[in-house]
Amino acid sequence: MPEPLIPKGRRLLLHLAFDGTAYAGWQVQPNQVTVQGAVEKALSRLCDRPVRVHAASRTDTGVHAEHLPAHFDLERPFAATALLRGLNALLPADILCRRLEPVEPDFHARFAACGKLYRYRILNRPLRPLFRRPFVLWESRPLDVAAMAAAVAPLVGEHDFASFCAADADTTTTVREVVGARLGPVGDELHLEIAGTGFLKHMVRAIAGTLLEVGRGRLPSGAMAPILSARDRTTAGPTAQPQGLCLVEVSYDAAQLEQWRADLGDQ
Repeated sequence: MPEPLIPKGRRLLLHLAFDGTAYAGWQVQPNQVTVQGAVEKALSRLCDRPVRVHAASRTDTGVHAEHLPAHFDLERPFAATALLRGLNALLPADILCRRLEPVEPDFHARFAACGKLYRYRILNRPLRPLFRRPFVLWESRPLDVAAMAAAVAPLVGEHDFASFCAADADTTTTVREVVGARLGPVGDELHLEIAGTGFLKHMVRAIAGTLLEVGRGRLPSGAMAPILSARDRTTAGPTAQPQGLCLVEVSYDAAQLEQWRADLGDQ
């Protein structure tokens, strides 16, 4: 029996993943190669007309995503299997649509999201990386991991994160809630995992850069709380390199926030 067609005009949610190395971030920009531009180009070819997609989040140049949802309105009838297969055939090899699903007409990938989980990977060894080079920040010098882990705790909760926000961020408030955060070793890497209801531009990278300063002994492990209180970007560490950062998951389930709170609080 043939698969039923999804009718024209139906809103669909794409569950995307990508290696951000070759892209100037998610959002379409003049004279730049972006993930959004590549996805819209593929969908427009499939639908034989221009298609605009709306994502749950933006990513910076060189940042990766294991899960970035984005919605669009279907411009012609399609079987779901054929649409997924056709989209992945037209997408570049470094972008993948894992699955797609119909959603309500008023669903918005960004405004319906209730939480996000990020991971920042630090390779801490004398030997530089080869195959992992596009996905980690390399630090050859020994780091004080215990001090870095202790410095993470003050981040959890609702705070004004102005000290970790890019100066050119387009936002009405710098208050955000971090529901859980943890830093620890995974093999020869250190992973910073941080989950929250929302994040500011460069926030996770600025936090990672500050933790690296703690690990190098340039900031004390107790510096995080005063930096938060200062609400001044110059008091925190530098913005860490983009390739170590990955958007791991975007959730539309409030229960997932509680799961992250429990998981990331288990040191």
